[in-house]
Amino acid sequence: MNQTTDWNEVGRIAGTVTLCMLAGRYLHLGSPVYLALFPILSVTKARDYRWSGLIKMFLPVVVSATLALLTVELFSDHPFIVWSLSLLGFDQLRRRATTPAKLGGMILPTFNWILIVVFAQQPSFVMADRIREIALSLVITIVVMKAMNGLFPRTSQCVAAGPPPQPVGHRDRFWYLLLLGGGLAFLMIVDMISATFCMVPVIIAAAQTRKPGYLAVIRARFIAQVGGCALAMVFQLLLLGHQHLLPLYSLSIFVLVLTLAWLIGRSQGAEKELHGDALLGIALPIQLYMGTADIGLQSTFLRGWQLSVTLFLLLALSGLIYGRTHHDTEHHLNHRTG
Repeated sequence: MNQTTDWNEVGRIAGTVTLCMLAGRYLHLGSPVYLALFPILSVTKARDYRWSGLIKMFLPVVVSATLALLTVELFSDHPFIVWSLSLLGFDQLRRRATTPAKLGGMILPTFNWILIVVFAQQPSFVMADRIREIALSLVITIVVMKAMNGLFPRTSQCVAAGPPPQPVGHRDRFWYLLLLGGGLAFLMIVDMISATFCMVPVIIAAAQTRKPGYLAVIRARFIAQVGGCALAMVFQLLLLGHQHLLPLYSLSIFVLVLTLAWLIGRSQGAEKELHGDALLGIALPIQLYMGTADIGLQSTFLRGWQLSVTLFLLLALSGLIYGRTHHDTEHHLNHRTG
């Protein structure tokens, strides 16, 4: 089947992600990962590149991080209250996510709340600096996205009408809060900051209302995120001993991102989403762990292992959350009679 490539989209994604990742590395930010997380999740989902549209997309992230910081500062001696208020915030976000677009828009605010709460448990982190870096990363992302859209404008400005809003049931909210609350409680109790980024697939899977969608999320995240860690390790090995060379590192990042952007630009639907998630899965460990002195192989392997455990736990819970479906029963009967 012939597939046309949207080269403007390829240029927009490659330029935005590459420039933001390099800015995160060479501005010596305490948390350069935001300049991989924000641009990738945004440039692969953005539909409105006007200043007002970009600010509207990112404003909930800043509000969420600020409210999370106020919560942990006011109740620093009462972690149970912090956890309880976090659940109230998660529930409010989930109740309002009645369309796929709103569902995608709640991922970053929810994850940023979790990041702030978990990092606040560590005395070595200055949380006010964290908020400033989040704000700076968002400003850089918006400016770069706007510039890249000027160079590589969207070829189609029309946006297809989405499905009508569907109210979120009490059962869906219960399981959403149970999964996120359990994950947040674990991260607040156990000193395992590296596992915090495993909450992204938990948020996406917990927001699904049907079992096929839940299982599809787990499968796609295993391919893209765990497979992304493996490919990131290959990238790190290829640059072993040369990661401190600015021109070589910059060119390597550009070629890597451009390849994934090309795959995104020539695909549609679920395949397009999978390639976008793969870009995130490869870029995050590189941005998180790869430095001039250490290529981060061990940390990347640990991230892949933690993601695998998280996804297998989500898979094991699928029967409890959704029960046995008609398809499951039919498959079981066919297996026994066959």
